[in-house]
Amino acid sequence: MRRLTLAVLLVLAGCSSGGADNSVGFTAVDLTATPEALATHNDLLVIGTRAVDHPELVTRSPDGRVSNSRLTPATPYGKEAHWYGITSDGMTITGVGGERGGAHGNVRWSAWTGDTRAITEKPQAFSTFGGYGAGELIGPVRTAAGPLIIGTWQSAKAGLDIAAWSYAADTWTRQPSAGTVLESSQELLRFPLAVTQNGDGALVTGWQIAKGIVSAAVWQYDGTTWTTATLPDGDAALAGRCWNGTCQVVGRFQGKLAWWSGTGAQWRKLTTPDVPVTDDMTLAAPVDVNGTPTLFVDHGGVKLVSENDERAADGPSGAVVAAEKVGGQVFVIAGGRLWRLS
Repeated sequence: MRRLTLAVLLVLAGCSSGGADNSVGFTAVDLTATPEALATHNDLLVIGTRAVDHPELVTRSPDGRVSNSRLTPATPYGKEAHWYGITSDGMTITGVGGERGGAHGNVRWSAWTGDTRAITEKPQAFSTFGGYGAGELIGPVRTAAGPLIIGTWQSAKAGLDIAAWSYAADTWTRQPSAGTVLESSQELLRFPLAVTQNGDGALVTGWQIAKGIVSAAVWQYDGTTWTTATLPDGDAALAGRCWNGTCQVVGRFQGKLAWWSGTGAQWRKLTTPDVPVTDDMTLAAPVDVNGTPTLFVDHGGVKLVSENDERAADGPSGAVVAAEKVGGQVFVIAGGRLWRLS
């Protein structure tokens, strides 16, 4: 009887959530520079990397071949840029880069357009993204009507508005935020943090403050009109991704991970493992792993977190800055390296 009891205890110990058998294996993807951003281009993974002092763009095919795109900067800061975001519609790749400089150390922005063979910085007037009233750029997003760059710009009423720039004839043009849900006021200040494609439009995640109350919020674009929704029990929505008509948004509430699922005005908060998320922490957007929305996060080592579940990642370590799925394969940038889910 004692032998049987011991055997049962050993089996239970091996099945516990912290056991080695519960970890998920990853394989490192060798690159010649540090990966900073990920996107998909048909069945290719697009990787924005940065060498010691300049940006690069590489693609990875389904069979693992890595190829460099020809990258042509047009400005001094474009030559030194870090990648803030990359997007693609399967034909054209759009990127946003930035590097700090000047007397005030502000980010000097660069906008890039091209394909897998070559991507070129398209120089803009200084007042397009900089100058009096400038805020920050969050990143690019692809919509059915063309690419947008999302960021912030000085509000006519208070603080900063959420701003959207559209693209035509090699020129980025900021669209009016006044009179839309992107506009801030003395009663309601808005702060975007990330952007992702949502069907034919876009989903912006962030936070807002009204009458001293902070709440997580999203702003959604259907190709014509912007709408907004406040997420239940949240302090900030840090990242999101949409697929199959539903968006998965992750953020924080009272120093812990918060996760919402929904679209439009309908959002529900999921129950997740207890994961600390500090005020200065960023999260990568969730991805679909075998049909389950999954977040990769550095929590005592990189973990795969989903509703009511948490598993350890075997291989990656350090802060997770991006995750992407292409051709059935899942990739993660963690600790300055690119990893593939085995």
